[in-house]
Amino acid sequence: MADKPVYVIDGTNFGDFAGFIEECNRGFIRAFGGDWNGNLDAFNDYFYWGDGDYVLVWKNSGKSRTDLGHAAMADWLDGNSRRCHPLNVQSVLQRREAARHGHGPTFFDWLIEIIREQLNVELRLE
Repeated sequence: MADKPVYVIDGTNFGDFAGFIEECNRGFIRAFGGDWNGNLDAFNDYFYWGDGDYVLVWKNSGKSRTDLGHAAMADWLDGNSRRCHPLNVQSVLQRREAARHGHGPTFFDWLIEIIREQLNVELRLE
């Protein structure tokens, strides 16, 4: 059985979501012919690109866990509240306030959940 291709992103190369986007583009998305703009639905879709199974190594994930914590989630939700459907604004703002108070999932948690849902991706946090 052949070894799976390995792609690497490194938490020392970024400290916020914008940097994460660029690191993912550099680390694996461009290898599949894409260029991600930060849309989380598209992020999910990129995991279906490529040929077969592969390994995604997230080096220095502990740093990323901190950098992409509740504050990053609150910031993302704040921006999302201005772009989402009007019927969703109240819910998004409630989740933003919870994140501001250190409650609910962090942005790191959310990204990890998206990646772990992919059956063809083995995630290794280092």
